[in-house]
Parts: sequence; structure tokens; C-alpha cells
Amino acid sequence: MNSERRWGLLGLAPIMASVVLIAVGEASGWPLAVVRWLSLLLLAVSLAALIPLHRAGRATAINLGFGAFLLLAAAGFWLWPDGLGRALAAGPIAWLYWVLLAGVSLPWAFGAPPFTEAFAKRTTPEAVWQTDIFKRINRNMTLVWCLLFLAAALSATLATVLDALKGSIAQAVCTGAIPLGLMLGIGLPFTKKYPAYYQRKLGLEPVREGAEPLPADQSPAPTSAPAPAPRPIREETMSGQKTIVAINGSPHGGIGNTSQMIEMLRPTLEAEGLALEVITLHDKEIDYCTGCALCLEKGKCWIPDDHRGLVKKLLDADGIILASPVYFLHVTAQMKTFLDRSLAWGHKPRDTYKPGLAISVAAAFEEKEVADYLAGMLHVYGAFSVGTLTAMATGPGGFLGRETVQARAQDLARDLARAVNQKRRYPVTSQELFFYLHMGWLVSANKDGVMKDDYRHWEEKGFFQGFEKYVNQQWAEVEGLGGEARDAWIKQMIADRKARKAGQTSPPAPQPQEAEATGPQAATTCQELLEMMPLGFNPDEAGDLKASVQFEISGGEEFVAHLDIGGGKCVFASGPVDNPSLVIKSPAEVWLAVSQGRLDGQAAFMSGKYQTQGDITLLMRFNKLFSSR
Repeated sequence: MNSERRWGLLGLAPIMASVVLIAVGEASGWPLAVVRWLSLLLLAVSLAALIPLHRAGRATAINLGFGAFLLLAAAGFWLWPDGLGRALAAGPIAWLYWVLLAGVSLPWAFGAPPFTEAFAKRTTPEAVWQTDIFKRINRNMTLVWCLLFLAAALSATLATVLDALKGSIAQAVCTGAIPLGLMLGIGLPFTKKYPAYYQRKLGLEPVREGAEPLPADQSPAPTSAPAPAPRPIREETMSGQKTIVAINGSPHGGIGNTSQMIEMLRPTLEAEGLALEVITLHDKEIDYCTGCALCLEKGKCWIPDDHRGLVKKLLDADGIILASPVYFLHVTAQMKTFLDRSLAWGHKPRDTYKPGLAISVAAAFEEKEVADYLAGMLHVYGAFSVGTLTAMATGPGGFLGRETVQARAQDLARDLARAVNQKRRYPVTSQELFFYLHMGWLVSANKDGVMKDDYRHWEEKGFFQGFEKYVNQQWAEVEGLGGEARDAWIKQMIADRKARKAGQTSPPAPQPQEAEATGPQAATTCQELLEMMPLGFNPDEAGDLKASVQFEISGGEEFVAHLDIGGGKCVFASGPVDNPSLVIKSPAEVWLAVSQGRLDGQAAFMSGKYQTQGDITLLMRFNKLFSSR
């Protein structure tokens, strides 16, 4: 007996044990002396099958559900025969379906995978198990099965609670015909056909069990009547490999310059682990946009052609490319029609932020403008631009400076791959802010009319909460730029200006290149510098100041020290101090560079190279407190 058949028989054991218990109980009238020992025996049989199934990772929610039913029956007949036992005997089929419903729905509700995945993984390649399409299919199938189990449970319960149905044909219909009809007439055909239907709806050839090409020496021999060539399987989308989808608006197909520019990206993308799928629009059925705006109200276009499936590919892709040659100073008619028909998505910003690229080629004019236009349209499909690839060419392959075009293509392909693999985001632009403000106003103004579906989308995404929510980025909180720091900076700036006007500005101290470095300027380590800082202390500037400054130095040196200022003196001491007036936390190399004038202290503070706690005005006085040499 092969292993698959053995696992199959073990999986049937709990099901058959439950059927035997119900059949014997119904035939004998559920005598307690019989069903007690029978339920215990059948539970043992079920556990003998479930334990190895569970250890091998092959126990499904259905197997476990039937096992749970037997456990419930044994517990009822042994521990509470007048309560749970009697209720089970009154409606065993209803109880069975309620247990199955709980077994497939509750784990899913608490984060477990949909129960159909266990069955689907036995008939699909492992490479597709982590794809979004595989997971969506199984979520939908599990939801349908939950509804079927619910309907079966309600039907069987109806026969149990209504005395008028007992002993009648209606009871047999409610407990037998309807549940079996739901399982066999709807559930099994749906499970068999839905995955292929869903993939074809997306424009994909369904992934089949073992759908891998045969080696050349094992290909089937040709017959007298050759079969039609099968459609290629879109494994880029369902293989788990990250995919870049390119929309080519050129009517010249693979021989055009636009196609050649797209192909310049392929070697670098594939070297980075990305698949490139190219879709040419010239062989697709895409009708003109009628401008009816029904898509804004209903959420989708009413025209049944290839457009919706192509947009779905872009939305599911990890990165996208929009490419078109210049035809009469703009994109081609094919590309413009495709973009016009995307209005339903144009007012509904995505929250994916995938990277995108725009490509355009012309004989002489507008290739940059057209590429910029396509780059601006990337946001419709949830992408941001990592750049544009443009070229000039007059015939197929006749690029002006082909080597430079190829080099630019390789650079952009690396940027695109890095953004995909590292989940990079590019900085927010003012164009995004303008779109958010304008479109948000427009959608709100028409929420009860033609843009009701757009408004629903914005509400569901939470975009009306503000621009930060829309771009999914937050304004940075910069330490040290609060009210006190700003006030101190302004006061110091005003005081310095007044001093300059009054002619009180002292000449700049000689720099190391102008005079031999002495005192703190001669320090080579931060520890040495802090020990020397009292040598540069200016008692006239300090006046009656009494303060303590604690330094917490990290990086190349790790230590804590402090300066005590008081009575016109400054003293260095190792270790921390109680209740310091100011705490400075800095890498050793940063504070050394600031103190020696090699790094602007204010700029370093503003950029977060070092942090402070306490009296920020004391920090503002450092230049004058330690200005003497």
C-alpha cells in the first residue's frame, strides 16, 4: 500500500466511525448500554488514526471535526447521559454539522489558515502556496464551506426541534437530503471548479498539479492529429517569485524600440531575482472609454473586455512599467485608451506604494514629456516612479547612443529591484499633496452623486484622516527643537546681532592651520578634551553661574564624566553627578569635532548627531564659556 493511500484511509477512519455511531444509534433507539461502549470504541479508533495524521501534518479540520464529534458523544453518554447524551441522541446529525462548522470557522477566525489550504496544497505546486492568489482562493472557498455547514446544521436542527417533522418524510429531507445535497451538489463541484475559474477571471492559465514542463527526452510522441498548443502558465504571478509587469503600448510588438528598451531591463531584473512579464496592448481587446462615469459610481467599468484583467495584474504585481513610443507628441492610441479606461482606479489611491518605471522613445520630439506623463500615471496603479528611461531612435534598433541607453536601463533596473526587494519608499512630493487636496475635495463634494464609490474607498482606507494617513508616512519629531530650544536660539541670535552692531564682536580665534594648537584644540581623544576644557574656561563670561554639565560619551569611547562650574571656576570629574543642569549625550568623535571647530555644533544638534537633556540655554553659552585659549 503506497503512502498516499494509507494517509487517505487514516483520514476516512474518523468519518466512518461517526457514520457507524449514528447508524447504530438510530437503528437501535440509542440504548445507553450500547452507545456508551460503542462511542468509546469508535473514539479509540478515531484517535488511532488522528494521532499519526497529526504528527505527519496531514490532519485536516474535517478529520478533527469528526474526531471532536466522537469525543463529544463519548463524554455525553458517559458523563452526562440525561443532558448532553440525550440531546445528541435526539439530533446527532445536527450536532455533527455544528461541530464541523465550529472546526472550520473558529480556528480561521483566530488567525489560522483557511481549512481548504490543507487540501489545496496536495494538488498544487509548493511554489504557489505563499502567493496572494492562492490565499484569496482558499479564503473564498473556506467562506463558502462555512456557509454550507451552517445551512446543513440549521436544516438538521429544524428537524430536531420541530415535533411535526419527527417520523415524517420532511425529517428525512431536513436531516439527509438537504445536507447531502449541499455537500455533494454544491460543495464538491464548487471546490473542483472554483480555483480554475478564479485564475481564468484574472487572465491566468490555471496552475495544475505537477504543472512543470517535461524534459525534452520525455515529451509525448506526436500523434497523427496534433493537439492545439496549450496557453502558457503565468508562473511569474503564481510561483511566489516577485514579478514586474510591463504594459507596452507600442503596436509594433516585439520588434519595436519600446519592446527592445523593456528587454534591456530583463537581464538585471532576473539577476536580482525578479521576473519580468510584458503585456502588449495591440493584441488585447480594449474598447474606448465612453466618458459615462458609471465606474466612479459603481466602482468598475461596465464594458466586458480585457481591460479589467490587465489592471488586476498591475495591482497584484510587485512593480510595474508603463511604456509607449511617442505618436504625434503623446502616447499611442492603445496606451491612451488603456489609461482612459482606468478612471475607476484614478480616484481611488492605492496603499501599496510599489515601485514603477516609465519608458518612452521618439524620433526627435517629446520623449521626455511622454515619459514624465507615464510616470505621473503610475500612482493610479499604486506605484511611485523610480525614474524614466528615454531614448531617441529612427528605426527598429537604431538608437542614438545605444550603449548609453543600455547603461541607463541597467541602472534603473537595479533601482527598481532594490526598491522591490528592500521595500523602499521614495520621499513624498508636492504633487502627491496637490492630488490629495484636490481629489479629496472633489470626492467629498460628489459623495452623494457620481463619486459615491470613490468616497466609500477613501472612507475605508481612512484617507480623510489626513495627508499622513494618505501617504502612510509621519512627520519626524526632532529632539531639541521644542519651544525652549527655539526661544534660546532666537535670543542668542538677537544678542549676537546687537553685539556686532555695537562693535563688540571679538576677532575669531586662530585656527590650527594658523597657529599651533594648544589646550583643548590639541586633544586627540574626547576623554582628553573634556579633561582640558577647564583650561579654556572663561570666568568673566560665567560670572556667578553655578551649574553642572554631565557628558555621556559613546562610540569609539565609552565613559561618563562631568564639569562643575561655580565661583568663577570649572572643574572636571569622572563619573556621573547628581541632578546635572545639562546632560550631553554624544558619540566621542562628534563632540571632539564640535569642540575643535571641525563640525558646526548647531547643525550637528539640529540633525540629531548628539542629544541633550536639561537647560538648553547653558549649551547655547558654550562658545563663550569656553572661548579663551
